[in-house]
Amino acid sequence: MREITITIFILFGLASNLFGQELTLKEKAIDEFKNEHYKEAIALLEKAVIENPNDAEIYYYLGWYNHYLAYDSRPLKGYDFAHSEKIFKYLDKALELNPNYGDAKYFYGAECSGNAFQAMQNYDLTKLKYFYKLAFDKGAYPMWLIEFGKNLLKSCPENSILFVGGNADFDICSYLQLSQDFRNDITVIPIGNIDRPWYVEFLKTGLQGGVSPITLSLTKNQIYDIHPFKWDTTIVSINVPERDIKKYSLSNNYKLNWQINPDLTSGRQHSKMQGEKAKNRTYLSPQRAILLQIVEENYSNRPICFSNFCNPFFYGGLDSYFVNYGLISRLTPIETKESETPVDYSIIENLFVNKNFENYSNINENDIPRISALTFLYHRTLYLLAKEYSDKKEGKKLNDLIDFYYKYLQVGFNREIEKYYKGELEKLKEMKK
Repeated sequence: MREITITIFILFGLASNLFGQELTLKEKAIDEFKNEHYKEAIALLEKAVIENPNDAEIYYYLGWYNHYLAYDSRPLKGYDFAHSEKIFKYLDKALELNPNYGDAKYFYGAECSGNAFQAMQNYDLTKLKYFYKLAFDKGAYPMWLIEFGKNLLKSCPENSILFVGGNADFDICSYLQLSQDFRNDITVIPIGNIDRPWYVEFLKTGLQGGVSPITLSLTKNQIYDIHPFKWDTTIVSINVPERDIKKYSLSNNYKLNWQINPDLTSGRQHSKMQGEKAKNRTYLSPQRAILLQIVEENYSNRPICFSNFCNPFFYGGLDSYFVNYGLISRLTPIETKESETPVDYSIIENLFVNKNFENYSNINENDIPRISALTFLYHRTLYLLAKEYSDKKEGKKLNDLIDFYYKYLQVGFNREIEKYYKGELEKLKEMKK
C-alpha cells in the first residue's frame, strides 16, 4: 500500500510539472499568430526579444509577422516605408546572428518584393531595380535559385507572356530581367495579382527599360471598375495564331473554345428568367475575368505560358489545352483528350544539359526552406524524359540521362526525393535490359 501511495505521489508530481509548465513568450506569440491575433503576437515577441536579445528566431518572427500584417492581413493605416524599414532591421538582426538563416532570407526577399510592387505603382524603375538588387545582396537569391530562374525563362518561346505562381518564381525572374537584362522579351505576370486594378493598368502600360507591356483594350475606367461579374458556365472562342493553325493543320476559322466556369458563389438566391427556379448567384472573379481578357487579346500574337508551380485553380480550365515543357506549360489550341498533359520532349532535352545545372549543388549551403522545393520539379521532369527514352528503347540516351541525374541532381539535398527517383530510374534501366 505504501509503494502504491509513493507511486501516485510521483506521478502526480510529474503531471503537475508537465501541465504547470508555462509557455515561453515566443511560444505564446506563435499561438497568437496561428489564431490570427497578429498585433498581440508582435507585442509578445517585442517582450521576448528583451529577455533573449541573441535569439535569431525571435527577430525572424518579428520580421515575418510584421510583414504579414502589412501585406497579407488587410489595409492598415500607417503601414508605409517606415514600417518596412523596421521589418528590414528585424531580419538584418536575424541574419547577423545566423548568416545562413534561409527563412529570414526568404522574408527579406518578400519585403523587397512588397516594396518593388510599390515602385511599380509609381512607375519608378530606379526603386524597382534597387529593391530586387537589395534582395540579391541579402542572399534571397542564391546561385541555385538564379540558375533555376534562368532555366525557367529559357524554357519560354521568344516574346512570351509567362504567368507564374507568386513570389517564388516571379521575384527571381524579375531580378534576372531588371539586374541582368536576361530574357527581357518575356512579360512575367504573377497570376494571383491580376485582380488588382493598378497592376492591370501597369501591365497595359508597361515600364520602359523594365517591363514589356501586354495588349489590353480595356479603358482605365473599366480596369478600375473590376469587380465580381455575374456569370454562368460559358464557352468563349479565342482567336488562334497563324503559327498554330499551320502546326496543328487546323482550318483557317478554327477557334480555341474555352469553357469558363464561375469561380465565386454567394448564398443570394436568383432566377435569371421569370418562372425559373431560383439558385445561388454565381460570379466570375476579377482574377479570372482579367485572365480571360489577357488570353483573348494576346494569344493570337504572343505565346502564352504558365509556370508549372501555379496553383491549378488559377488556370480556370485552360490546363486542358497545355503542352508540358518541363518547368512551364504552353497554351495550345488543341484540347487534351487523354488523362495526362502532352509533353514536348524536345524542349525538355534542352533543359538537361551540363551548363544549366552547374550551380544546383549550391542548394545544400544556401537552402531557402520556403521555396527550395521548387527544384523537385527537376527530378520529376527528368523522369518524364527518361520514361520516354525507355518507351522508345533509346538505351544510350537513357543511360546518359541517368548518369546526368547522378552527377547533377543526386547532391544529398533531399535524400527521400533523391532515393525515390533513383529507384524509379533504376527500374527503367532494368526494363531496358
